[in-house]
Formats: sequence, C-alpha cells, structure tokens
Amino acid sequence: MESERGEDNKTDTMEYCELLDKEIGNDSDFFKFQNHVKMAFASLGLAVSTGIRLNATREILDMLDQLYQNISDTDVALTDESRKKLNHADEVWLDMKLKMAAGDIRAAHLLNASSHLSMAHAYLCALKKDEEFSELISDYSLKYFKKLSVFIYREAIGHVML
Repeated sequence: MESERGEDNKTDTMEYCELLDKEIGNDSDFFKFQNHVKMAFASLGLAVSTGIRLNATREILDMLDQLYQNISDTDVALTDESRKKLNHADEVWLDMKLKMAAGDIRAAHLLNASSHLSMAHAYLCALKKDEEFSELISDYSLKYFKKLSVFIYREAIGHVML
C-alpha cells in the first residue's frame, strides 16, 4: 500500500512539459509562466467583452498569441507594425487610482492582464537561467513579453503611444 501511495504522489507532482517533451515537476517555473499567460489571455478576453476599443484589444490578443507561440516555434514572430508599437512602449509611472476609482472595467481587465504578463516575464527570466530551458528561451521572447506588459498597462491607463 505504501508504494501505491508513493506512485500516486509522484503522478500528482509531475506534469508533461511540451517544450521539453518530458514530465517535469508541476511546480516548475514553466507551468507558472504558462498559467500567468493563460490568465492574461482570460483578462484580455474580459476586456474584449466590454466592447470598448475592440480593435486595439484584439490586436493585443494577437500580439500575446504570437509571443506565446514563439516560445515553442521561433518562426512565429510579431509583425513589423506590432514590434514598432511595442518598441515605443517604455515604462512610465502612471496613476491608476483615477481609472479604478471611476470603475473602468476595461482598464481593470487590462491592468490584470498586464500584471499577469509581468509575472509571466519574471518566470520566463527564471527559465532562461535554468539549464534545461536556457537554450529554448530567446532574448526576443524576454524583450517582447516585457514590452507587451508595459504596452497593455499604458493602454489601460489611456496613455497610448501613437
């Protein structure tokens, strides 16, 4: 009976990682990264549901999808237009209190997506330092996940670079 429990515990703590094509601990930074990206997608979906600035929000969804696909397929990249937009999205401090005090639902969803992407970026940085993942995580992915997080934050606050 003891060995059966041990086997169950092993399967409860391991998960298949498609990037490495093997089972790894489900507490890996890879799964934390993946889950924050999924939460960012969900938050962006909620932002779309508000019906406000639909094209801009869908464009952000497309950028996130392309960056996420780039992790496993480096041939998938952002369009030139998207890269230009993100390259102009430098971090600035913007006050979100006014937006949140006004009850701006779209802004709240976008801020949530931005925060999740910021966390995803942090886990991506940790993966870059991990021997198993270091060759798989490109500088391109690191750069543009961070820039997309900032871009979404600026979109949420209404401080959009044209």
